[in-house]
Amino acid sequence: MGNMNTNLVLVGFLIMIICQDIVAVKAFKKSVKEGILCIMIPGYLLIYGSREETRQVKPLIGWLVGMAILLMGIVR
Repeated sequence: MGNMNTNLVLVGFLIMIICQDIVAVKAFKKSVKEGILCIMIPGYLLIYGSREETRQVKPLIGWLVGMAILLMGIVR
């Protein structure tokens, strides 16, 4: 059972990293400062992606799903 928990944590983390990189690339196109903040601070991704002028729903949902999978692996 421990192997499944490890797999859930790794898959969740991988999904979160991919979604964070997608938003960071779009943020770098707008501003270098915004891009660096999106890469370095995971919570800033939620703030940046939910702003009206830079709304990015799919990567945010993906990031939250990745977080849920990661937490399932930790809690189980």
